[in-house]
Amino acid sequence: MIVKLYKDIEKIWFRIDQKIRFILVGGFNTTLSFLIYYTFLYFTSGKEQLSLLLMNLININISILTMRYYVFQGTGPLLKEYTKAFSSYIVLYFINMGLLATFVRLIHIEQSLPKDSFFLLIPNLDKALAQICSVVIITIMTFFIHKYFSFRKEG
Repeated sequence: MIVKLYKDIEKIWFRIDQKIRFILVGGFNTTLSFLIYYTFLYFTSGKEQLSLLLMNLININISILTMRYYVFQGTGPLLKEYTKAFSSYIVLYFINMGLLATFVRLIHIEQSLPKDSFFLLIPNLDKALAQICSVVIITIMTFFIHKYFSFRKEG
């Protein structure tokens, strides 16, 4: 019964336009990765680059598998597609490192907030916002890299 329900949901899911599926799956992956990043940011006392590395070590595999199946319906050999997607995420990681470092230097919202602002209770607010800005750029790049490289249909 559960398998049949899943198959029925899957039929509906794959009728949804690929860009919408990317937004939904990517939204899930991005939310999860940001929560992981912020958790590490908290426990590493604000070390944003270490938090980014730890987050990527966890989230890359989740992202590859969900993107491959639920967005791009990869049909090529799993190892080949996994390797291409993994290498893409490594490149995106280094781009994210640079973007994060840049945005950390540019964003200083904590200094401009009133001293009694609720937002000042959020630890590492500037670094969290810096990663959110980076994610916007990385997400757009991810769609095109996966569509035209990682999970491109052969032939």
